Amino acid sequence: MGAFDGYYLYCDLDGTLFDDEKRVSPENRAAILSFIEEGGRFGVATGRVPSIIGAIESSLPVNAPCILANGAGLYDLVEKTFLAVHPVDPVRTERVTSRAVELLPDTCPQIFNTLGIYELNPNQRDDPQTVIERMQTIHTSIERVPQPFLKFLLAHESNRLNALQAALFQEGLFEGFSVFRSSDAYLEFVAEGVNKGAALADVRARCGDVRKILAIGDYNNDLEIVALADIGGAPANAIDEVRAVADIVLSADNNNSCVARFLEAALG
Repeated sequence: MGAFDGYYLYCDLDGTLFDDEKRVSPENRAAILSFIEEGGRFGVATGRVPSIIGAIESSLPVNAPCILANGAGLYDLVEKTFLAVHPVDPVRTERVTSRAVELLPDTCPQIFNTLGIYELNPNQRDDPQTVIERMQTIHTSIERVPQPFLKFLLAHESNRLNALQAALFQEGLFEGFSVFRSSDAYLEFVAEGVNKGAALADVRARCGDVRKILAIGDYNNDLEIVALADIGGAPANAIDEVRAVADIVLSADNNNSCVARFLEAALG
């Protein structure tokens, strides 16, 4: 029996577990390993899908189902299978993405399914993060994207995206979705009621040993998981809304091993 049997730790990646160079610090890695050695279970909670879980993530000591696509999927990294999915409606998705391109002709709509990322606009302004991380994307029409669609996003410069977000909302196109910013450059859409926090119900339903869930994150897409975890944490770089719902607000940011500091504060 370990001291942390039945304890689950979920970490957001960008802005939390990763530093600004997309690295996991040795101190964060050591803290997670120590947690696991005492019986803890560790998983990531991210907007990503399996095709863009790279070497950094796969080298982490993951031993719990991972929350992917901002809560739209619960995924077993070992078995390489989804344990639960909560897809968006494809008809509503087509309506939003096509209207977004009409309003902002070089916007970059991306659909995420269980297989990968699909980009729909041949005239898009390329998403810089996709380029930086060398993510493999498929350029096609929405009719050729295999279902189910886990989520979709619109990528552009922040100020242009602000105006697009307001216009789509005014036209009633957010109906049927949960909509949020996952960064300055991304406006994301998942099915209504879906988020990282709601995915904790999937974790509890499929992992019978859960005693306590810890979660840490920094941005709008982390609000619910930080609020609904038994112990929620916010790094120093977290937005004010996340800090307000966290049980533990850290003085360390993502560049200073905030996950290690969170485990120290939460577990004593």
